[in-house]
Amino acid sequence: TAFSTALCAGVACPPARAGLLGPFPGEQPTDLGVRPDGSLKACPSSPNCWSTSGDDAHRVKPFEYSKSKDAAVADLLDVLQTYPQGGIKKDGGVIDGGGNKIIDSKDGYVYMQFTSKKFGFVDDVEFSVDGGKVAIRSASRQGDSDLGVNRARLEYIASALASKGSWKTDLF
Repeated sequence: TAFSTALCAGVACPPARAGLLGPFPGEQPTDLGVRPDGSLKACPSSPNCWSTSGDDAHRVKPFEYSKSKDAAVADLLDVLQTYPQGGIKKDGGVIDGGGNKIIDSKDGYVYMQFTSKKFGFVDDVEFSVDGGKVAIRSASRQGDSDLGVNRARLEYIASALASKGSWKTDLF
């Protein structure tokens, strides 16, 4: 990038500077997925996570649907598959500009990864569709603050689902 070129004065960066601007994907969690009680993993104590499971400080309401589970899953997958790869606008900037991908999708469970453009931070996002509700979890892998990225992402997804009809998507 122009910044890294300027940083290293047009020559190859020495090893100490090579990773200065990322990527910083962190480790993929090994304990994600639907719990025996139908919930998703609760959030850690850091403020960069929202979930329908766990404590009140991190809690969001589940999405609710009044259609078949298959139709709800189809709506959710459509919204997630059309989430802009270049990210969405937030506070004059762009979040998730490094793209996104569905990692797993089966039996009403969807696991995605969203990547920031500048530093390559990865957030893990899960949904579990069942019984007229969608359990949700959106969490940063690293750090403490996410500058509101996880919340903005969920609000975008909620709005897109609501536009499809037969959805209640009030998160807070």
